[in-house]
Amino acid sequence: MKKTLLAFALMLFAYPVFSQKTEDLVTDYLSVKNALVNSDVKTSTEAIKTFYQAVNKEKDFSQKADLLKAADALNKASDLKGQRDAFNNVSTVMWSVVKNADKVGQPLYYQYCPMAKGYWLSKEKKIENPYYGSSMLSCGKVVETKE
Repeated sequence: MKKTLLAFALMLFAYPVFSQKTEDLVTDYLSVKNALVNSDVKTSTEAIKTFYQAVNKEKDFSQKADLLKAADALNKASDLKGQRDAFNNVSTVMWSVVKNADKVGQPLYYQYCPMAKGYWLSKEKKIENPYYGSSMLSCGKVVETKE
């Protein structure tokens, strides 16, 4: 009985920390997304490095291995096209992380571009496509929401 209570107490105190860490990962992810929207390879490269380090430092969670693998491929991309190509895998895993989190601190929108066949997360309903930047900025739609 004591072990059960201890385990329950640990889960209660550990879970909010993961929620905060989820919010931190989302913030770093959104920095990458915004740099890709702006077609700014210097800023995206810096944001990707920060995101990759954050994922690497994060304690274990169920999707960590998948997110780390996707973030590693993104981190290795050296140009905007390569970054955009790798971004979809990161986005799909990040959405899984977000969906499994109890709380994310803000509404998040899972968006999809049929032209790029790619997904991304956004904190706004308004579409700002990271796959094409200004050439097709509004291409896409909201497919799911997490509040």
